[in-house]
Amino acid sequence: MLKLSDNPLARWPENRPLEADVGNWSVAWVKSRTDKALARELAALGVGYYLPMLTKKTVRRDNGKARKSVVCVFPGYLAVVNGERNHQALRRSRKLVRLLPVKAQENFVRELSNVQRVLEHVGKPELHSGLVRRKRVVIVSGPLQGIEGLIEGGDSSRVFLGPIRSG
Repeated sequence: MLKLSDNPLARWPENRPLEADVGNWSVAWVKSRTDKALARELAALGVGYYLPMLTKKTVRRDNGKARKSVVCVFPGYLAVVNGERNHQALRRSRKLVRLLPVKAQENFVRELSNVQRVLEHVGKPELHSGLVRRKRVVIVSGPLQGIEGLIEGGDSSRVFLGPIRSG
């Protein structure tokens, strides 16, 4: 198991806006549990990527101690810059299952940016009564202001938003 500090950066190159690579994104579908290893290899090669991760807190059953681990938000998938150009390097890693093209680059980057904003500003979200499944919503205040989505489902403690599909 990795120490928290041994995990790869979520974005490479660090601090580069996702929008800077519009038109160049692909999605690498990778073998199980290889996403972080591939991210480290891509960084070493100078290939840009985005791998959204969050810290998960659990309690061990055997001794009751708290444990933190960094998990991928979309296990098995890694957004890669210039994936087609770097396809051979991805294949040589022996971690790639398939390289998936991204046709709607602007929408893809907007959704990735929303994920990035959520992960940077994780806190205690406020729930509101009267939310209806498949209803279009816009967050109107707070650090996630402006994020739009459709209510996909939820329960008394959380709501899941999905992308708004045009057409």
